[in-house]
Amino acid sequence: MTETLFTFIDSYQNFIRVWKDHVPAYIYDHEQPVMFDPGVSAFGPLYYRKLLETVSGRTDNLFLLLTHSHFDHCGAVPYLLRKFPDAKVGASIKAAEVLQKQSAIALIRRLNAEYEKEMAEELKGEDTSFSAITVDLQLKEGDKVEVQGGKSFQVFETPGHTRDCLSYFFPDSGVLLAGEATGVPEGDFIHSAFLASYEDYVTSIEKLRTLNAEALCIAHVGILTGRENVQVYLSQSLQATKEYREKIERYLEKFQGDREKVVETITAEEYDLTPDHIIKRTPFMINLQAKVNVVYKLLGT
Repeated sequence: MTETLFTFIDSYQNFIRVWKDHVPAYIYDHEQPVMFDPGVSAFGPLYYRKLLETVSGRTDNLFLLLTHSHFDHCGAVPYLLRKFPDAKVGASIKAAEVLQKQSAIALIRRLNAEYEKEMAEELKGEDTSFSAITVDLQLKEGDKVEVQGGKSFQVFETPGHTRDCLSYFFPDSGVLLAGEATGVPEGDFIHSAFLASYEDYVTSIEKLRTLNAEALCIAHVGILTGRENVQVYLSQSLQATKEYREKIERYLEKFQGDREKVVETITAEEYDLTPDHIIKRTPFMINLQAKVNVVYKLLGT
């Protein structure tokens, strides 16, 4: 559990949250605009309208930057590319490979389908289908990308949530966009998202702490501002990560290594007993299964 309830806002300097059903994208409103993590495919029309409203007349040089290749961070990219064919996609080298794999494309389509079904009436006449994404700008640790108007952002590899995670830091404004590399707060709880590696996840948070960011754009939530608030949040995220690992370890011991039983029990406790969540049940369970597998391997069982 966290000690602090954090306050999140919709905009900071020229960064804007585009909000829909706990899946916000972020717009960098600049001479060369950037949209970060345009997620669920069904929200493509919303992202499109917000881009037209915010950066009208500047979409010819639009960047679409991804922190990682999960369905709720890249699902609307094909839709936006159909609307803005000159836009360039940026992501990690690993993400570029994932987004061409047929198995990954099929999974992204399946997880997006629940949203598309719920919004079928709203989406009539819209082609929000997901397809393979070609990453034009394949980024890695240490890259510095110049954008028009004399601005730039720095690229940091922050694996742990996935193996293909990147974070983006804008030194002129002190804004850090980290996707889920620093966890996701929900009320007084920070979801630890070490789906690929516990050790890498902890190392990535520790790396991002050294940036002393003035604002942190967090996936599924919003923008946390104030250098001290960001540092407190990152410290508490590290503590929550340690505690969640210990929780999974206790359940693995209790259920004698039965990972399915651990997933069922934690899902019942954390998901089924409360009415509102930042993600739907199926991806919640997929993510939880990944975390349980990570801890199971750490224990060497």
